[in-house]
Amino acid sequence: MTTHRSTYILVSLCGILGTIALTTYFAAPWTFMPLPAANATIAQLQSFGIQYHNTILFDAWLQAIGSLLSVIFSLAIIHLAGASQRFFGRMTLLTAGTIMALSLAEVTFEIGAVMSGDNGHLQAAQTCFDLTNTFIHVFLLAPSLFLMQGLALWNTRLLPRAFSYLAIGLGILFQVLGALGLFNTAFLLIVIIILMIQNIWTIAAAITLLFRMDRGARKEYALFPADSVK
Repeated sequence: MTTHRSTYILVSLCGILGTIALTTYFAAPWTFMPLPAANATIAQLQSFGIQYHNTILFDAWLQAIGSLLSVIFSLAIIHLAGASQRFFGRMTLLTAGTIMALSLAEVTFEIGAVMSGDNGHLQAAQTCFDLTNTFIHVFLLAPSLFLMQGLALWNTRLLPRAFSYLAIGLGILFQVLGALGLFNTAFLLIVIIILMIQNIWTIAAAITLLFRMDRGARKEYALFPADSVK
């Protein structure tokens, strides 16, 4: 029973800490690291890189570790729900790998921009910066992790069914906005709202998981009190 409880706790922590890391990463341009304009000159990018050198590297780390913890949380709840061997469970695994690869690719260009600037390769730094600006489109065009995990959680008992409905709805919105955002960036502003709702979903799911764990432990003790004492 101890191992079972520890697993639930670790999974919940992955969801909470991953959400905090990604929220901090996404909030950086509006808080502690205002980004230069997409059409910034090389001189402006150089000035930005010098001023926020370590902050950029920290922000890149937040994205990488936040994505990893969030992917672990997503795959873990599918496993705990007993849906990992179903079709949409396997699709969640595929999508999680895709999202992780895209996240590390963006981090690569972020760090590449900083290192190119350090080495005086300013054209390369500008190229890396330009490539980072494409990832908001790429992430939205990639298969939605929320959509796949929502479908995988369908008719499972780990979380209330409302979580599955909401995850599917958020996933569909992401795919639609991703397509529309290619032609009109105004649609990308709505993505911020969707991201906030996704963060709330993950935190709520992690907390619910802890309550389910305690309820399961009480049921187990009621059925096997002698074994529980051992």
